Amino acid sequence: MRKYSYGSILLILIVNAIIVGILQNIFDGDLSILGGFVAFIADYIICRGLLYNREGSFSDYFRGIKTMTGKVFLMNILVGAITVILILLATLVSGAGSMVVYGSAIESKWVLISLIVLYVLVTIFLSFIFAYMNFFMADERYRDLPFFDSLILIIKAGIKLFSKSFMAGLRAYKITLLTGVIALVTAILSIKAPAAAILAIIFGLIAAITLFFCTPPFRASLSDIYIDRSEEIYNEVIGNKN
Repeated sequence: MRKYSYGSILLILIVNAIIVGILQNIFDGDLSILGGFVAFIADYIICRGLLYNREGSFSDYFRGIKTMTGKVFLMNILVGAITVILILLATLVSGAGSMVVYGSAIESKWVLISLIVLYVLVTIFLSFIFAYMNFFMADERYRDLPFFDSLILIIKAGIKLFSKSFMAGLRAYKITLLTGVIALVTAILSIKAPAAAILAIIFGLIAAITLFFCTPPFRASLSDIYIDRSEEIYNEVIGNKN
């Protein structure tokens, strides 16, 4: 892996979490969409920094915010909307979909757990498909690329590099995945053995904490993949049109 500043990326993630938490508290969750805006701005800053200031300080990374354009905002909004729609569709076609449609209460813990697992799996899948969005948005070489050409390039890159991204995720989040599985299993066991709920909470917290601290190396791994393959994919996807 190419050298990068772990501390700078971690600090950006901490600032992002604090701002999102403040916004949620101020608006009591009514304007949670603002948290989404803050999150994608932080992601753009990290991607930009990994392309142009890998070993830079927090301020070096943060200065990348000045390069954000309307196109960057629109792309993130569109991808966010696509993600929400696909997650809703996945929920509706699931076994619990009818409950969501008719507004029925989800009383079965098994149904609730299946919905959580479905949500996590679909979210992970889509995150890999759109993993390189802000790398392309931050890359000066593709700043003038038409909007929908950029979207096609992002999706094609996500598909072509899916296996590499997936393996990078497994390497970076192996502890998170292990503790997350243990948390899920103990949560299921707590249906018949309430005492297991304590273990589920403990391992769930560990999974959440490691998810946070393992994100910098994961984003750095994606940047390495992007740097190595982006031009090749651009030539395959867009070059042929020209």
